[in-house]
Amino acid sequence: MSAIESRVELWKDEISRGWSILVVALIGIGVGSASLLFYSIGVFFEPLQQEFGWSRGQISGALIYVTAGFVVAGPIVGSLIDRFGARIVALASIPLLVLSLISLARLNGSIAVFYASFFAAGCLGSGTTPVVYTRIVNGNFNASRGLALGIVLAGTGIAALALPPLLATQIALLGWRSGFIVMAVLAMIAWPLVYFGFRGLEGAARPATKAAEGIGRSEALRSRVFWTISIGFLAVAAAVSGMVIHMIPLLRDAGLPVPKAVAIASLIGVGVIIGRVLIGWTIDRFFAPHVAGLVFLITAGGCVLLNIGGAQTAPLAAFLVGFALGAEIDLIAYLTARYFGMSNYGFLYGLAYSLFSIGAALGPAVTGHLFDLNKSYQTALWLMAICLVFGALAMSTLPRFPTRERSQ
Repeated sequence: MSAIESRVELWKDEISRGWSILVVALIGIGVGSASLLFYSIGVFFEPLQQEFGWSRGQISGALIYVTAGFVVAGPIVGSLIDRFGARIVALASIPLLVLSLISLARLNGSIAVFYASFFAAGCLGSGTTPVVYTRIVNGNFNASRGLALGIVLAGTGIAALALPPLLATQIALLGWRSGFIVMAVLAMIAWPLVYFGFRGLEGAARPATKAAEGIGRSEALRSRVFWTISIGFLAVAAAVSGMVIHMIPLLRDAGLPVPKAVAIASLIGVGVIIGRVLIGWTIDRFFAPHVAGLVFLITAGGCVLLNIGGAQTAPLAAFLVGFALGAEIDLIAYLTARYFGMSNYGFLYGLAYSLFSIGAALGPAVTGHLFDLNKSYQTALWLMAICLVFGALAMSTLPRFPTRERSQ
């Protein structure tokens, strides 16, 4: 049997044995704090503006606070995962996320309470982010790791596809408060799945011997590679999140009715789903940083296209944005595991994810303020394109994977 045939057999064996892991992780990520809050907030713009008179910049600024929660709790949660395993962290965090979402349904018009609730959801719900679920996947998949990560992180694409129309319909029927209650119910779905589905798995309860391979925290934090990955993806996150959050109001400004705008924005989810799986499959075969750089450059072209063509090019631009979103979180997880090993994966990925989240929060906030200033999204779209090109250039500077990873 040739080396290629052997690798294909390993790939098939891992996927066939671990399909239940992939299903649980996919659903968990789809109803985790990052997916629920990030992909839903655009639907709440108009109702919250009408109810409380808040501006788009103020509403999208809530993502800064949920990000602050991720930044504060991310490395701590990562360290807890490295020490106690991912399962117990998720089981503790899911109910806390549910309570935070219920508090959002009880808003009384105070922007400070709105921001505090988002901070609580980010901080207390950090154990429902991909930091938890990618630890399980990385611990149980090697030959097919890229595809496995792509499959489970397609959960964010499903959220991007399903949440806007689901919540828009719910809000139209029963008001915006019911939208947050629906999100709380969705978040709770993951608890029994994690409880029963992650028992006895590598990385779920405690670090196993094979998972202890890798370099130390200090060495990783001193490396150029770690900061190139983190800062490069921070820039890309700012660009893509700004586009995702403001896609519906951007299309509404172009004269499209709400159903049409929501339908086009849902193409982001289609792009995420296809991007996650296709990019995951590709990075198992080709050098991952080069794949990422190419995707980011294509998405930068989508920003330019949307700036020039407006609503006519919006469907293609939305798909490309989703496709780039499909190359973000899973690539950070993949690169962290490949470059640094698994002994401190939770901490390192938690820190990288926190920095990524900063970009994901700054993007919508800056985009909203640029709109408030210029009454147009043109300046913001050019800035997004520049951030994506920067991310592509950063990926092009990454070295080959360490020898131990190439041999595996």
